[in-house]
Amino acid sequence: MSGADEEFLDQPKLETTAESTDFSTTFVIRDEDHTLGNSLRICLNNNPKVTFCGYSVPHPLENKLHLHIQTKEISASEALKSALREVMGICDHVGATFEAAEDQYYREGGTGH
Repeated sequence: MSGADEEFLDQPKLETTAESTDFSTTFVIRDEDHTLGNSLRICLNNNPKVTFCGYSVPHPLENKLHLHIQTKEISASEALKSALREVMGICDHVGATFEAAEDQYYREGGTGH
């Protein structure tokens, strides 16, 4: 492994920016893009305790996501944890639904490609 690779692995997956507070936080999430960003944004904006949520990918060559969350009554960190659990639940549901449909397809004589 090269020195650059080792340095990359030493970086944390999740950080907050210096100006972040308990109720207004910008999270920097390494190795993520629009797929996670948009999923989290939708879940967070459905939370009535979140007053604002937005995300950006600063540059296509930088593999990181900036997620800004403003909240009332709960911390931005708690809102993020809740949204991450919700996204994981959605992914589990999609996976189970796909597997059930695939099983049914093959039971009914489907042969695949």
